[in-house]
Amino acid sequence: MAEQVFPSVPADLVQVVEQHGRAVAAGDNAAVLADFRPDRAAQLIASAALPPDLVKSELVDLRLEDSGLYAARIKYTAADGAQTVLRSRWLELPEGWRVTQVRNLPETPPRMKDTGPNEDGSDTPHWEGLRVGELRIPQCEDCANWIWPTRPICPRCHGFRVSWKAVEPTGTIFSWTRTWQLFEPEFSGHLPFVTVLAELPQAGGRRLLGVLLDADGVDPQLGQRVRAEIEAAPDGGWPVLRWRLSSDQ
Repeated sequence: MAEQVFPSVPADLVQVVEQHGRAVAAGDNAAVLADFRPDRAAQLIASAALPPDLVKSELVDLRLEDSGLYAARIKYTAADGAQTVLRSRWLELPEGWRVTQVRNLPETPPRMKDTGPNEDGSDTPHWEGLRVGELRIPQCEDCANWIWPTRPICPRCHGFRVSWKAVEPTGTIFSWTRTWQLFEPEFSGHLPFVTVLAELPQAGGRRLLGVLLDADGVDPQLGQRVRAEIEAAPDGGWPVLRWRLSSDQ
């Protein structure tokens, strides 16, 4: 097999990354851990998901990014022929080249096991709205106050007449965070990901959480416009709302 050539990439890094891929495929955990940044080893172990029966690795791409990190895409092949691609980012430390980030590709946001209505059914209309492509938020019929999170009584006028209204699925970023740690098993293979708290102008400024799509390497800005996208569940379960940065800023 011809040696891979990656312009503008240090030759020693190409060798290190290829050796790293072979170590992963061979299950050589000691060698893999030695390639990780020591202060991020635990995080990096949990950041990617691979099948246990790997037989082959192939360095597909290696390039310098605007961040100053080198990004490598390595394709792993399992015994049954299934293929998985990991994207690792590398930096040069005094002790040599080390992995500082790793994740599965294509980039996909995690789906939590408890997605869906609360046990008491108080927010079921919201989830039912997502199933038909609508973002529904409750509103008091007496004082027009928007209520989120949902409550059986209006916190402003204490009225009980609350109805669910479809609102424009757009907002602005009030705050955001990037998750690097495996707080839940479902996060494996999806780290890191960005969660956005968006303020909804069509719902009285109420705020709604959602994972930001296409957020790899993106640092959102407060006040940036976002638009909701509703992702259907592959198993026929409850859909989920995701946010995407709007081109109309």
